[in-house]
Amino acid sequence: STPLYSSAASDVYKRQVLTNDVDSNGISIAANALSLSSGSIVDARGNAAVLTHDAVTDNSSYKVDTAAPSVSSVAFTSAIGAESNTLGTGDTLDITVTMSEVTTVTGVPQLALVVGSGAGAANYLSGSGTSSLVFRYTAVLGDTDTDGISMLADQLSLNSGTMADAAGNAATLSHSAVAADSNYCLLYTSDA
Repeated sequence: STPLYSSAASDVYKRQVLTNDVDSNGISIAANALSLSSGSIVDARGNAAVLTHDAVTDNSSYKVDTAAPSVSSVAFTSAIGAESNTLGTGDTLDITVTMSEVTTVTGVPQLALVVGSGAGAANYLSGSGTSSLVFRYTAVLGDTDTDGISMLADQLSLNSGTMADAAGNAATLSHSAVAADSNYCLLYTSDA
């Protein structure tokens, strides 16, 4: 390849980072990795360059991450205020979204829920900067779900927020459905 620039003692080359390139330790160069690839490196008199060189160890200043964080799992994790698997008005259900890597969240992303024959939304609550993101649904007067809250596949939305890893790769939001669990999140809501 053609040097980006040359000086009397060195040439500088570049390599484009490609999709799915990942190097979490930092870029390194193996010993004697320089090759001509049908090119040439010569001095002003036409003498061929000696291509042997020492290895360059991992340089943590130059890490590569092109992989977007993705949803590993979604699970109902706790019901606050519930008695005998029953939520009342104002009680809350926490849902944990486990990401494939540490994810930073801004704004208030949401999870759409199936509550009986209706719908509900769990708002992002906490976990930014970790791989476990917590969303919370608050039961409202009139909610009724005799077999437990459930969630269809792919119900995570940014809701004008963001979810990304440290390299700025936007999260992939697709996830599996979560079945109703009457042993854990049976929901009957009244004002009692």
